[in-house]
Amino acid sequence: MAVSGGLDPQNGNQQGFQASPAVVNGVVYIGCRDSNVYALDLATGEKKWVFNNKGSWVLNSAAVYNGKVYFGTSDSGLFHELDAATGAKLFTIDGKFPYYASPAIANDALFLATFDGRLLAYDLKTREPLWTFQTEASKKNAPAYSKPDGSMDFSKLIPSMFYDEMVLAVHKMYTTGAFLSSPAIAGDTLYIGSADGGVYALK
Repeated sequence: MAVSGGLDPQNGNQQGFQASPAVVNGVVYIGCRDSNVYALDLATGEKKWVFNNKGSWVLNSAAVYNGKVYFGTSDSGLFHELDAATGAKLFTIDGKFPYYASPAIANDALFLATFDGRLLAYDLKTREPLWTFQTEASKKNAPAYSKPDGSMDFSKLIPSMFYDEMVLAVHKMYTTGAFLSSPAIAGDTLYIGSADGGVYALK
């Protein structure tokens, strides 16, 4: 096998796989905490290509659709569309906050759930936004942890690197109605759970 998770020899941080793989046409696509997305030959495990996210983890499972790979990153809050055959970047969406939830695709529409309680819908043919849904908790609390441009303000979430502050930062993010689970689509309805304790059904 050409890829393995484990300890980063530079700093000892865990750099393993947290996402589930997607398997399409004999290729395994998987993101990793080492900041890479890998395309591996299903039969041999050999790398076909690697896409690096410049230090941002990939914790969600990729979606593969019409010859393209879709996934979001953590700290950078970027969502990428890659060519499934080559790994070349085709399109990027700046979601401002991390993506922990895996994307969903239906009827040429892409659905992205962010860590600050927003659900973004995009037309895959035009790459234009269709609509945005935001939890009430997100509307109320997310601005307190955001920069003027809407991106996450780490200094407000984690004022110091003490353990207690890091634990409190997670609690702060949950108050935004964070989406950690992935959207599920049945018929013309999308279902998704939130850290606010609610499950939403959207038409």
